[in-house]
Amino acid sequence: MALKLDYRRLFPFVFLGSSVAVAAVWHRPVVEHRPELLLSTIIAIAGFGYFLYGQHLNETKLFKELFVEFNARYDRLNDGLNRIIAGPKQVELSEDERELVFSFFNLCAEEYVFYRAGYIDEYVWQSWCRGMDTFFGHRRIRDLWDAECRTGSYYGFHPDASSHPKWQRSIQRAIRPSQRATADRCAPE
Repeated sequence: MALKLDYRRLFPFVFLGSSVAVAAVWHRPVVEHRPELLLSTIIAIAGFGYFLYGQHLNETKLFKELFVEFNARYDRLNDGLNRIIAGPKQVELSEDERELVFSFFNLCAEEYVFYRAGYIDEYVWQSWCRGMDTFFGHRRIRDLWDAECRTGSYYGFHPDASSHPKWQRSIQRAIRPSQRATADRCAPE
């Protein structure tokens, strides 16, 4: 299940609803009611809620660490990537530019791995995809990516090409038929 940062708002309502449900069942006029049973059930619900909230908090901390690291890496690449897309589209990438773009590809693939594992919030992932689209839509970067797609690297990552129909066709031609069925877009499945 993907991390949803706003789930934390639900925990008090789940606890309250569960406690009310237990209390309502306890007040049914069936047999003798033992207050310790009601109290122990509510404590069990609270303990389980605390466990879930703690789990969510740990995932949120991991998300923050990943978010800060990925954004710092992107910040180091951003100026160079912007120089590439501002430059002439017909000139091949220099060796330094290729290294920069490969670093960008690796960053995108690593972000994708953590997104697929459920540690990146959907809203953040969609935002990152829109940023990726700016660079993957540029001809010189796209050409290098098309060549890289043939290697099958990058953990199955394929950027969202919905706004670039020509690019989508070139990706489909570049990857092997066995990979086409599993080629992922940025958009969730």
